[in-house]
Amino acid sequence: MFLKKIKATRQLVFLVVVSCTMFPFELLALDSSVRIEMERSTRKEVKVALTQFVLGEGAVDSEGVGVEARKILGNDLRLSEMFVQIESEIYEKLAQKERGSRKVDLWAWHQMGVQWLIKTEYSILPEGKLSLVFRLYDTVNEEFLLGKRYFISERKLLRRVIHRYADELVLQLTGKRGIAETKIAFLSRKNKGTEIYVIDFDGENLKQITNDKTLNLTPTWSPNGRWLVYTSYGGNNPDLVMIDNLGKKPRRTLLRLQGLNAAPSWSPVDDRLTLVLSKDENSEIYTLSNQKILKRLTRHFNIDTSPTWSPNGKKIAFTSDRSGRGAPQIYIMDAHHGDKAGVERISFGSSYNDNPAWSPDGDKIAYTARVNRRFQIKVYDLTTKKSTVLTKTRGNNEQPTWSPDGRFIAYRHKKGSNTSTYIQRLGSDKVRQLSFGDSSGASPSWSPYLNR
Repeated sequence: MFLKKIKATRQLVFLVVVSCTMFPFELLALDSSVRIEMERSTRKEVKVALTQFVLGEGAVDSEGVGVEARKILGNDLRLSEMFVQIESEIYEKLAQKERGSRKVDLWAWHQMGVQWLIKTEYSILPEGKLSLVFRLYDTVNEEFLLGKRYFISERKLLRRVIHRYADELVLQLTGKRGIAETKIAFLSRKNKGTEIYVIDFDGENLKQITNDKTLNLTPTWSPNGRWLVYTSYGGNNPDLVMIDNLGKKPRRTLLRLQGLNAAPSWSPVDDRLTLVLSKDENSEIYTLSNQKILKRLTRHFNIDTSPTWSPNGKKIAFTSDRSGRGAPQIYIMDAHHGDKAGVERISFGSSYNDNPAWSPDGDKIAYTARVNRRFQIKVYDLTTKKSTVLTKTRGNNEQPTWSPDGRFIAYRHKKGSNTSTYIQRLGSDKVRQLSFGDSSGASPSWSPYLNR
């Protein structure tokens, strides 16, 4: 919110052993480099058959792991908005015929309208360990595309493994990793304060990260996804603090100058932060280095706030009412020289614009704009230099944040006194509510890719 002053190339498939230090499970990957290029705006959904997971011979699945895993994967594919799942009744006879056999009649699957076929085998191992083998087939070209084998040391890691495989499927389809494994942080009102929560992309695993019992503002992720930096009033001053993404370590105070220490944004290329300080009796934008060295970027008697970095770290978009009349607009400045090297205004046609968010590909900037007496999310294209309205739902839509693949935008939706985080794909009118509760989902912040 605007701050008030002081206030398809295919290759042979090989068996590869991958060491995964981020996950306590082993991974065997049958990898390939197939890429099916699709334009984000004209892409059609791929028709996929996700067959029942087949339990290894002699194994017993008393907890229904296979059913649960298939449900998770099916939901991930649905939420990616890139796949349409063929109803199992259509292909069940063929699936039963091939069960237990390595022979796959891809032409027969294609005749049923299937474009991609996913077959999965799994085993329940001693001490609660699991083994899953996924095989992906292209029925159109009658080819085997991708195989993945996962050994899971703990049952609780099942969901993360399925998310990772779903992201591999999107990678095969588009050349970009999927986002099933990502998370979104947001603020929810609790008692008399606001606390930070983190939730998976699919709406599961909601966790409260802070318990500050005070007003917290604008959480943002570090580029490696390990930390969240935000503004907290816990010390009776809007201080800049940092906490780990699990909320297990004590929070650290990064900066505690008199007045605002707010609106942090982490550089994608180094350890610097941009933030807004009011120590000079005006809202100005600074960078803060890892050695706690401050550098002032804006010098204007009007308000400057809400900085966001370009992916290459060379530019910063921000909000300012320097155009006069108390009408905040979106500007771009050089990340090194600041506004003394000049600024470029990119928002027009609205008397109120705020919360710029630079896309991961660097070609777009999403922001909040007043449109017909409501706040909506607009997306500015840096190539065409035009803005389009993304959101059309009733209520106010503000505070956009991009998914790391640049395909989705999460934002705060407010209708009456109720707030929540919504997710919407670029170029689509379909929306999905992510957070629930009367006062949840403010200031959403999408994580980077996690656990590479």
